[in-house]
Amino acid sequence: MTDFDPSSQISQDNSDIRDRGISSAREYSRVVETFSRVLQYKESFRLSIEGKLNSIGQQVKDNIDNLETLMRNIDIYEQNIDKISSNLGQLQTEESSIKARYEELLNGSASMDPLLMGDDKGDDDLDPAGSREYLIQRRRNYLENLDHSFKRLDGELFSIEKLRSELTRARSEILLKKDEAQKQMKSLEENGSRHLEDVKRIEMELESSVNEERLLINEFRRLVNGAERTLEISDEIDHILFTYLTAAESKDSPSKTPFSVVE
Repeated sequence: MTDFDPSSQISQDNSDIRDRGISSAREYSRVVETFSRVLQYKESFRLSIEGKLNSIGQQVKDNIDNLETLMRNIDIYEQNIDKISSNLGQLQTEESSIKARYEELLNGSASMDPLLMGDDKGDDDLDPAGSREYLIQRRRNYLENLDHSFKRLDGELFSIEKLRSELTRARSEILLKKDEAQKQMKSLEENGSRHLEDVKRIEMELESSVNEERLLINEFRRLVNGAERTLEISDEIDHILFTYLTAAESKDSPSKTPFSVVE
């Protein structure tokens, strides 16, 4: 007859399952803690990347606004340059005409401005027969009027030179501004290209991270769902557990012995 002690076997089974339960609970807690920390990190990482994308998006917007402003400025610069060139061309035409008039006066092949000739009626009192005094007076009047004509032409040429100098200086300043604007545009365009590369790189990084995060979430969900299903117990077992848990807690509590007060 084989000796068999049921009490000894149930004691071993009781101890083994409690040890396994504690070990499994610890392992489950460790896995849950690991998933939670990693998912928290992935969330922070995702939000950080999304923040970078928003920041680059604002930089791209500002970059485009600055490019549009520079393009409008360059268009204005070009219009002003065309106007100045047209004005310089008109000044050149006027100057050529004045110089031609100047040459004609020098060569004596042009008549003077009637407004500068004056009135010779005052010379009627002189000898109309062409006396020396009469000729001298006419010569004086002629030279005086001629001098006035040259001075007027000199003044016009001087004004043209001054205006040309101002227009030339203004055009040079506008050309410098246009050149600087074009350099800024080139720099902004290069920045735009870098921003585009950064956006593509970060979007790929974000997509990869989101895929990993989704994979972790699905696996964690599977683990939690399995644990929740495992923790479901029957009403009978629940009743037994509650009954003996109450008894165990009552046993572990300090006994309270009633006493009377003797007066």
